[in-house]
Amino acid sequence: MPYAYLNLIPEIHKKVLQRERTFFLVHNVVGLLVVVLALNGMLLIMARFILVNHAKELKNENSLVNPGHSTLQHEIKRINNQLEDTARIQEHFTKWSALLADFTTALPEGVTIDFLNISADSKTFRITGVAKNRDSLLSAKESLESLPMVATLASPLSNFIEKENSIFRFSGTLNSSNYGSSSTTQQ
Repeated sequence: MPYAYLNLIPEIHKKVLQRERTFFLVHNVVGLLVVVLALNGMLLIMARFILVNHAKELKNENSLVNPGHSTLQHEIKRINNQLEDTARIQEHFTKWSALLADFTTALPEGVTIDFLNISADSKTFRITGVAKNRDSLLSAKESLESLPMVATLASPLSNFIEKENSIFRFSGTLNSSNYGSSSTTQQ
């Protein structure tokens, strides 16, 4: 048998009780919603901090400017500067060994060089020395004139005054095609 509920509360109190129940229900739902939103907010803030830290770590690992890579960067710049300096020096490099070897082998026996000055800028040279006799001095002059690197050779007449132990001076200009920077020097 079903029970019948007897409600003896006046109608005005019923409405007040109904409003209170509705208010508590709405209050509980809103309170639960606030708690859920607060928890979500805290989770989002924690996630933001984690993501920001992770992004900073990735930036520092992948960046070429971070402190761990700065010593490597400075070393690379130093080596690049040295390579550029070396390239600049090599552009103006003159292979003097080939030039000096040609000069010294061209001189016959009995001729000693005391002074040899070669100017790459003005393409000139000066040689002073001692020759045992006039024949070896003439032979030295002809040998120097026949060198392909010598464009002109000047020899004062005072070189040929002495017959023996003559002190001589030669001066001249060089052919730029046969000497000079390493790109034009025959190796």
